[in-house]
Amino acid sequence: MKFALFLPASWTDKDTVHQSRIYGEVLEQARYAEELGFDSLWIAEHHSSRYGIFPSLMPILSHIAAQTKTIRLGAGVSVLPFHNPIRLAEETAMVDLLSNGRLNLGVGRGSADYEYGNFKIDFDSRDDRFREVLDIILGLWTTEDFTYHGRYYQVDGITIAPRPLQKPHPPVHVAVSRTAASIDIAVARDMPVLTTYFTPVDDTLALMRLYSERCDAAGRVSQMAEMPFFRFIYLSEDEKAANEIPEKAITWVRDLSAYRRTITKGDEIHIDLDQWRKESGEESRSYQSELANNYFCTPDQCIDRIAELQSQHGISYFGANFAFGSMEHAKVMASMKLFAQEVMPKFR
Repeated sequence: MKFALFLPASWTDKDTVHQSRIYGEVLEQARYAEELGFDSLWIAEHHSSRYGIFPSLMPILSHIAAQTKTIRLGAGVSVLPFHNPIRLAEETAMVDLLSNGRLNLGVGRGSADYEYGNFKIDFDSRDDRFREVLDIILGLWTTEDFTYHGRYYQVDGITIAPRPLQKPHPPVHVAVSRTAASIDIAVARDMPVLTTYFTPVDDTLALMRLYSERCDAAGRVSQMAEMPFFRFIYLSEDEKAANEIPEKAITWVRDLSAYRRTITKGDEIHIDLDQWRKESGEESRSYQSELANNYFCTPDQCIDRIAELQSQHGISYFGANFAFGSMEHAKVMASMKLFAQEVMPKFR
């Protein structure tokens, strides 16, 4: 079994002085992940967001590449409609070279209306833009004098330099959260999908089953073994502490996620979530549902739950987000250590 780490770089304290600290903590967690034996790490692109403060993934991945040697580096995900396809093809090729062939490129359409509004991009155009950018990147990575004429993007006889080290190109994962449309895009291009820890367990498993079914129908080989099954995780030897400590952090994440779905422009930087929740009348997701869908437990309980995923659902790649919301850095590192020392060896 393989294991992945997700690093969102959440900024819960509005004072900007904390942003440098958060970047430093992410880098420390990335180095520690390699030391502990994680197979990959993944980071996400967000704009004008407090959930994650990496607006551009290639600079931070190249920085992590310089401080690590073996762990694979995942963009989870680059929001393709926000990027010039030529530049992103060049930058990803450069990171693949600098990391000695360790890049995994996750790609998605994004789901935040306000980000599209701020970029002045029509939200309804995201599907076509996504497909065009993806096909241009694949073409530029693999073809000299590449030409492409789409509705939104045109490329005329371009050969990029550098070209990726991995052949035929770095692995590409297509993000899918709830719908089958992205699965069809992935299957048509013979790519794995990338699910999210935001989606409930049963829904995520259903998406993975649908992916395998669509692969079978298309005569493709399922790449389930390359698809991390991500969950929020907090481990402690004390079961009561493991259950209770994450509540504040995960509630902040869920409330912010609920708020960002309601806005079409501007940002989420200055929102008072407590006040918004009172005024909006929206009900918070119950904490019991968080305990059911995530792994806030002891190492032994975590082992049992991952073993069930493996035996009953064929999951062979598990991903963990330890650093969610306001979770303290020291607790993140301790939880990572427990997971690596007590859980991972049971599945190696």
